[in-house]
Amino acid sequence: MKKIIPLVFWSIIGLTMQVKAQKIDLTKQFNTRQILVVTAANWDTVDAKLNVFEWNNKSWQLKFADVPVTLGRTGLAWGKGLQSDELNTGVLKKEGDGKSPAGIFSLGGLFGYEDISTKMKFLKVSPSTFCVDDQTSAYYNQVTDTTKTPKTWNSAEEMRRNDDLYKYGVFVNYNTEPIVAGAGSCIFMHIWRGAGRPTAGCTAMTEENMLKLFSILDAEKKPLLIQMPRDEYEKLRNSYQLPDLH
Repeated sequence: MKKIIPLVFWSIIGLTMQVKAQKIDLTKQFNTRQILVVTAANWDTVDAKLNVFEWNNKSWQLKFADVPVTLGRTGLAWGKGLQSDELNTGVLKKEGDGKSPAGIFSLGGLFGYEDISTKMKFLKVSPSTFCVDDQTSAYYNQVTDTTKTPKTWNSAEEMRRNDDLYKYGVFVNYNTEPIVAGAGSCIFMHIWRGAGRPTAGCTAMTEENMLKLFSILDAEKKPLLIQMPRDEYEKLRNSYQLPDLH
């Protein structure tokens, strides 16, 4: 037994190391051919850069480079997404914290004030369209129409605003499957208030760049948002086979 136990022990250790070192190919695991990479200098900054890549000829090709974006007023925090749960440590995204979620997320389609030609699912929002941020509501983190759904919540975001911030937007599938009360709601990419001016937890950019993003996004390519501080991105780049940002 004294000889057998060490062999079993080292076999288990070897298997554990092999699992940890296993690479995750996003193109195979999620069938994605399009990624939106948002990186910030640190966890607390409100400024970041967006780079869009498409999978072509067995490599990630840059399509849209170094687009300035703004994040939540208190920066970033890990949020449950498609990344390994092992990454979701420390301060986590929660309702009202002013943080944009860090992680890997699928996109739920586009929205806007008027119809537009796009390769993504599109929702034309109206004054009766709301995104519910009331944690006690059965409609928490869901977009509803008050002409079809009773208004049973105490708090919600108007999707047809008096300004142009939601004139064009992207639904980020954060805290959607399953929806966890208090984990954060109504996460979008949308038009910014201006350079250096933060959001409540979304990712924002100029209208010009949002329209360019609209023209690039393609539902058939199953686009993903990869959003985190730059040093965290570099740690994951090899294991998730992500492109070099240079």
